[in-house]
Parts: sequence; C-alpha cells; structure tokens
Amino acid sequence: MKMIYRMVWLLAVTSLLTGCLGLGSKDDDDSPHYYVIDIDRGSVATEFAKDRVLFLKPVRLTSHFRGKTVVFRVGDDEYRQQAPHEFFADPQEMFTEQLKRWLQKSGLFSQVIIDDRAQADMVLETAVTALYGDQREQFSPQAVLEMQFFLMSSEDNNAQPLFQTALRIEMDIEKTTPPNVVKGWKQGLEELFATVEDDLSGYFTKRRP
Repeated sequence: MKMIYRMVWLLAVTSLLTGCLGLGSKDDDDSPHYYVIDIDRGSVATEFAKDRVLFLKPVRLTSHFRGKTVVFRVGDDEYRQQAPHEFFADPQEMFTEQLKRWLQKSGLFSQVIIDDRAQADMVLETAVTALYGDQREQFSPQAVLEMQFFLMSSEDNNAQPLFQTALRIEMDIEKTTPPNVVKGWKQGLEELFATVEDDLSGYFTKRRP
C-alpha cells in the first residue's frame, strides 16, 4: 500500500529542512553497491504548448539527503547512512535529469532547458525535502520521498509563485533494505511526477482565456 500527501505552503519559497545524520552502518558485504533512480513517462504527448519555454533550475536536496549514500531513518531525530550503498551519480543531478526528461515528454512546455543563459518564459524551482528508508521499529517499512515545486515567471523571480505544490509519498516495502528502498523511490517518483504533471495541466487549463 502507498500513501501520497499534498501539503499547502503559505510562503513563496520555503527553506529546506535541516538535520543531522547518524554514524554510518556496517554492511556484511563491504563491496560498493551502486543504484540509480531511472523512470520514464512512456509515450510522448501528441501536442505541445506553443511559446512556453521552461527553465528548470537544478533540483536541490536538503542537506542531510544530499550525499550519494543511501539514508535510513532509525529514530524520530536520527538518520543513518547505509554505506556502502550509494547512488551511482550525484542525486541532485539525477533528479534534475529525471524531471527534465519527464516534463519534455509531457507537452506542457514547448521546450525545457537547463541553460540559464537561454531565454525562458517560466522558471521551475524544485526541492527534495525527504529521501529515506524508514527503519523505525514503531513504523512499517517504507520508502519515503517528499518534493516541493515552485513555478515562477522568468520576468520577476521575487513575485509570488504562479503555481506551487508539495507532495509526499510513502511506499510500503517488504523490508527496509537498500534495494527495496530504491525500488520504492522509483515507483514513488513516477507517481509523484504524474501528479505534478496533472496539477500543472490543470493550472494551464485555468489560465486559458
């Protein structure tokens, strides 16, 4: 069973959560294990928006999930790195690439760019505020992913967001192990991006004269 939550944010841009990591845990196998979160929207949209170029800022991760090592939550205020289980690439680059590829296929934008020197009509700021496997004794095993999205006008980044949303998804897994957690993140990210796409589609539909 999975759970997905929507959160309402009152401020235009919220600060990333802060926290601390526990000590790295030992694994029976000391050889490195590398993981990727690779999802695909599937089919490409048949129609694309006209004259709606999106500049996608690099996806940010809150500090205690920014490293390559997989993280488990083992207490209410305690997190522990699961060395030697790591992402194959920098997680911020990985999430940016996945989001860019998804939005390019959605048809919601005429073009999605990551070059800040190019002209764009809108800017999307995104943050990953939770990325961990839940290993607390009082909770069932879960892969937890939480993201925030802020769509801004490129003409005035200090203005209120045109669109904003925050989503949290908790995927139930059989056991909190790194492979299970990564698989849960993959499934959760696909559903989370699909939800954001639907929300953006609804926003653009309302904006039509």
